[in-house]
Amino acid sequence: MHGRTFHPSIQTIRPGSCGNAAALFTAPEAINKFREEHKQGLFIVIQALARASSWLEWMIEYLFQNIADNNTRRRAWIDGLADLFEVRCEQDVFVPQTVYQRYYNLKKMMFTEADGFKQVAERKSSQIANQNIDHICISLQLSGQKKIATGGCVSEIGQEMLVVFDLSQELSIDRAGGGAELGAIVPRRVLDAWRGDPSSWHGRIIPPTTTPLTLLLADHLKGLRTCLRTAAPLQKDRLAEASIALCNAAFMAESDSAYNHTGVLGIAVRQAIDQNLATIDAETLMAKFGLSRTPLYKLFEADGGVYAYIRSRRLAHAMQQIASAPGGRRPKIAQLAFESGFENEQVFSRAFRRKYGLNPSEVDATYQVCPHDDRASRLMSWLREL
Repeated sequence: MHGRTFHPSIQTIRPGSCGNAAALFTAPEAINKFREEHKQGLFIVIQALARASSWLEWMIEYLFQNIADNNTRRRAWIDGLADLFEVRCEQDVFVPQTVYQRYYNLKKMMFTEADGFKQVAERKSSQIANQNIDHICISLQLSGQKKIATGGCVSEIGQEMLVVFDLSQELSIDRAGGGAELGAIVPRRVLDAWRGDPSSWHGRIIPPTTTPLTLLLADHLKGLRTCLRTAAPLQKDRLAEASIALCNAAFMAESDSAYNHTGVLGIAVRQAIDQNLATIDAETLMAKFGLSRTPLYKLFEADGGVYAYIRSRRLAHAMQQIASAPGGRRPKIAQLAFESGFENEQVFSRAFRRKYGLNPSEVDATYQVCPHDDRASRLMSWLREL
């Protein structure tokens, strides 16, 4: 991906050109420089690289200071946000080399920080349905301003304001002048003390001074950014627990189930489909979620029906398996058809050709389909594991 790097304990080279980037870029000259400066031999470098590997498990960092071309920086930024948002910005917009994106995987939640530029970031229904992530984001605007559009309403977010986003709902963010922000992304299921359904808070703006607890939450997010740089693994775990507890405390009121919302139910059903692609059917879903046929089918009206959605997900899974086969060792078509839930190879091949315009045997590693929706990125895997 353009510009994606993972920040280790030693100097790393951040890519300045397009193309798929490896997880860690360490140039020989960086190692030699490190060795020369420290005069302790390659052993120290190897130790540093070993420490760097732990960063790969919990932090993703996008930096742009070594990308000289403005257009390349713009594409790199768009690619960095592609897992969560579809980004639009003018071709000639200036992208400062000082902008950045950072994502911290705290296992129980994710923490984010970014400093951006003029752009529009949208979360659309197609991306939401495809990803099946069920999380709430609490964002703090540190500098600059932005406008958000949710459900036909447009609101302006100023400096030091908190805003709640439901990632299972559509959203548009217009960053007219850039600005820095922090965010806590938390699974809905752990927000069990919120006042009402968390979905109803989507797009709601909360000045930190609304209550002492919201002021404490804003200060906590600022402090968390500093603490995470040096926190030990056990400390990070405790920080995550404290952050979730504070998110609950700041919005606490009478109990209300977070799982009686139609959008949340739709995500839960889609997650069950993805987890059981080979065997899932409408009857199993109705039994699992206590639904009759009519409400189940209503959840998938926009997808052409529940069976059309299941077939689409099966084919997307099969495409991913073929295109990402290591070393060109593609799976056997008959076996893949069975594992993807098709009754035989002929039915699978016909459905595959109708969807993608080519036979399964014609797919190679260079073929990409819906790179922003179907790719199994590290960031999305973190979100799903929370």
